[in-house]
Amino acid sequence: MRISNIAIALSVALGSALVLQPLTGAAQGVQDRPVTIGGIETVCTGVGSAKDNTAWKAYSVKLVFATAAGEDLAAVHVAVMQGGKPLVESDCDAPWLLMKLPAGKYSVAARVQGDTGARAAKTYFTTEGGTQQTVIVTLPGK
Repeated sequence: MRISNIAIALSVALGSALVLQPLTGAAQGVQDRPVTIGGIETVCTGVGSAKDNTAWKAYSVKLVFATAAGEDLAAVHVAVMQGGKPLVESDCDAPWLLMKLPAGKYSVAARVQGDTGARAAKTYFTTEGGTQQTVIVTLPGK
């Protein structure tokens, strides 16, 4: 019995789509590629030469995930809220999450993916738009 190439391709595509779906229901940021989440343009970056991309200066907020010792962290689950309303929820596999946020007051909750909550942090920030603002989100080290 022969299986057609179309059937094999369809099976592989459907299987890949299921595997690539985030388990948390959050959007999965693709490193160094802008995506829109909840109407907000975002990008996960900060590794290698991609962190020097001049296009990143157009993002009003740069969240930096790090330990208290200043070590960069990746594989972080992030939720950004404004006035108690969730705006952006994403898994980021790089130490920076850039966002084009309008002026306002925000909170960000972050945790290392796969952690039960011991390696989590919540930070508040205000942005006025214009030049990029860096917000350090400090999470406990191992």
